[in-house]
Amino acid sequence: MEINGLGFFSILLAFWCVAWLSASYTLTVINNHATPLMYISEAGNYFPENILFIIGFEGMAIASLGLMFLHYKFIMLHAEAFGAHQALIQKILLAIGWSSCGNIVVMAVFSTDAFPITHRLSSFIAFGLGGIYNLWQSILLYKVPGSRRVISHFRTASCIMALTLVVSYIGSRVSVYTHLCAGDECLKISEMTAKIIEWSTLVLILVNVLSYYQNMQSLSITITWKSFTISKREKDQVSGV
Repeated sequence: MEINGLGFFSILLAFWCVAWLSASYTLTVINNHATPLMYISEAGNYFPENILFIIGFEGMAIASLGLMFLHYKFIMLHAEAFGAHQALIQKILLAIGWSSCGNIVVMAVFSTDAFPITHRLSSFIAFGLGGIYNLWQSILLYKVPGSRRVISHFRTASCIMALTLVVSYIGSRVSVYTHLCAGDECLKISEMTAKIIEWSTLVLILVNVLSYYQNMQSLSITITWKSFTISKREKDQVSGV
């Protein structure tokens, strides 16, 4: 079996994230387990939305593993545009990306209510490594022949903004834990800022996932009962990457 164009993978991952987050958020608010403006992790503190929370994040982690592998294959299929050490660089990036996915699983399993330190630490690592991975890949993709500059600029900008928000989020949390932010008013502002940053970062991540649609469309996969092969599509089948 041969499938031409793997752009649907990016769309399915984005759809999966929106679908389960919407369901978890709605259940959490309806059951009065959190206020409408809540941390994403608050959807994982109570039953039944915590089931959706765990399944959703684990599904997201698994799908992200697959998408990162496709990124790796895409770059390696265009290796002539890069230096001799690109294979090693891509393996390092793949390890960083998959480490991010592993920490997403840990973050989902250990709720912020029962395991606050484990949950927060794994979330910092997951989104920090994920931001580094995506930014590095977005910069490398500028070198791919036929890359659309507008999409490349958009993708890189979203990565930089997401990384900036992650650093800001960590700063807001550290200020609370170290008591640099004292007083009710300061705590309220810090909590509100952290929540807005968290949701904004998620939106940027989804934008970044969708930005790979055109790149993935230039790939095809051939599946047999023994193996599968990922290759470039013929030039007459795709207008560019």
